[in-house]
Amino acid sequence: MKILGITGGSGSGKTTLLRAVERLGGLGLDCDAIYHRLLETDAALVAAIGARFPGTVRDGRVDRPALAAVVFADPAELAALDALTHEAVAREVRRRLWQSEAPFAAIDAIGLFESGLAALCDETVCVLAPEETRIERLIRRDGISRERALARIRAQKSDEALRAQCGHALWADAPTPEAFQQQCEQFLKGVLMMEETKKFAKEREALLSSPKNGYDRISEADLAAMESYCKEYMKFISDCKMEREAVKWTIEAAEKAGFRELKPGDRVYGNNHNKSVIFAVVGSESLNEGTHICAAHIDSPRLDLKPNPLYEDAGMAYFKTHYYGGIKKYQWTTTPLAIHGVVAKKDGTVVTVTVGEEPGDPIFCVTDLLVHLSADQMRKTLAEGVTGENLRILLGSRPLKDDEGADRVKFAILMLLNEKYGLTEEDFLSAELTMVPAGPAREVGFDRSLIAAYGHDDRVCAYAAFKPLLDLGTPVKTAVCVLADKEEIGSVGISGMQSQYFEMFMEDLCEATGASKRRCFEHSFCLSADVSNAFDPLYAETCDPTNNTKINYGTGIFKYTGARGKSGSSDAAAEVMGYVRRIFAKHDVIWQTGELGKVDQGGGGTVACYMANRNIETVDAGVPVLSMHAPMEIVSKLDTYMTFKGMKVFYEEN
Repeated sequence: MKILGITGGSGSGKTTLLRAVERLGGLGLDCDAIYHRLLETDAALVAAIGARFPGTVRDGRVDRPALAAVVFADPAELAALDALTHEAVAREVRRRLWQSEAPFAAIDAIGLFESGLAALCDETVCVLAPEETRIERLIRRDGISRERALARIRAQKSDEALRAQCGHALWADAPTPEAFQQQCEQFLKGVLMMEETKKFAKEREALLSSPKNGYDRISEADLAAMESYCKEYMKFISDCKMEREAVKWTIEAAEKAGFRELKPGDRVYGNNHNKSVIFAVVGSESLNEGTHICAAHIDSPRLDLKPNPLYEDAGMAYFKTHYYGGIKKYQWTTTPLAIHGVVAKKDGTVVTVTVGEEPGDPIFCVTDLLVHLSADQMRKTLAEGVTGENLRILLGSRPLKDDEGADRVKFAILMLLNEKYGLTEEDFLSAELTMVPAGPAREVGFDRSLIAAYGHDDRVCAYAAFKPLLDLGTPVKTAVCVLADKEEIGSVGISGMQSQYFEMFMEDLCEATGASKRRCFEHSFCLSADVSNAFDPLYAETCDPTNNTKINYGTGIFKYTGARGKSGSSDAAAEVMGYVRRIFAKHDVIWQTGELGKVDQGGGGTVACYMANRNIETVDAGVPVLSMHAPMEIVSKLDTYMTFKGMKVFYEEN
């Protein structure tokens, strides 16, 4: 999309040029109209204006004439208003640009350069008109006096300053409005090269990239398959809220499909301490020629219980927690939580604990401070408003009847745990118990096109990597699915991707088939199956719009992830990206590419670098996610299915 930036003073004729853009099929963005709309809908902006300009907001509405009288009489006050409004307007402009599929667009803004919107534009033009013409237009359009119209014009940039900033200038000096409209259209056809666009339409389609929404490309067969696959996935993500549950679930499904523990054979798996698992379908070609690997992780951010978690305070019992992985701590308050995990008792037995998922189960939660008393809390940053030590789980408040000892509520909770699970307080020392959001996956939206669940990161990719193996015949290259643990804390430990378990499994597999592990790795190819951030127009300023994955545009393929200077990235070679492009194009897999936010905004890694460290060609691939790492994450059904389809054809490719 080519973008034209339009600027100029009040009454100069900018709107006429913008309307010409719309008549020619483009997207017109009037920043004045957007600003006025925000004054009706953005309560935070209105409150900020009222605080900075007392008397200009009445009953929650901006008195625009009163505000204009203040700011156009004093350049400093006008600059103060611009500082408040530019960011809100720019955010809305970027959102509308991102959502539009128009061939070109124009942004009409007096503060085009001051707001930073000029940086989005390929071309800029200032519309100029004689001062008397502008005065007459303002009097007629806004019903203001000549003096106020003149004050408004004199408070704005001079024609010379505008010409110095813009690449083009358009004089609104045609004898009639109709003549000026024609002048605008001719100008646009020249600047936007519209005639050339029509002339070279086929060449442009062949040479230029023009991503389309996946629903404009997907076949009817894939649509039907998408709904079926997503129903199965929703069952999986609802049942598997921690890595132990995902390992158990996938092994049971694999054994039904003929897999067995690793011995010389064709459909095998390896269970790594019940925390990670690897599956393989041996191909017809020697492992010396390499394998096709999909590697995902099955752990997700959560609240783990501390070794000594149970205590009582103010007549209520609590669990102390230590959060696992990157979370926004304030998101976990007042969220319904369930407890999942295992307890290894002193006698060697292991007890599975799950409470909060069945309809009749109780739930648990972290409490929050009421808004009436939160003045001090609200002055803190989001990171400081809720601390890690305050993420404590409310368990109950009813003391044990007739007990006269200390901590009566705590004791009552332990009595319940002992009755159901045979637990004592000391058993928490050898427990793996975690608090996760309660409840099943749900469809989102009137059109049911999205899925909300806890733990899409990264079980949405784990399921996509595992599911194709269940129905896979004998591939040419051996297909390997790795479902690893501990990615959220650096892929460390006995069950993380840096563990030697993957090496051991592949060495056993190679020895069983007479191959060399070293040669196998050298010729293998891995899709590091992990999620990406989906572009969110509410936070558009964090992303580069042309290099970010979007909802419904297919599975995301990433040359690199990492942070800032590609730290923590494997940075796939051009040939690696080209290989994935060929496979996906061959099988009509809808895909897109991107990176994790703006370069200096932050970033994040995957298991890709650890696979690449083993001399395995690796590229990142996965599902775009909204609200990543929140207790409830959102994915698109289309992207979810296309990721599965991509993994499937990858396993099948020779």
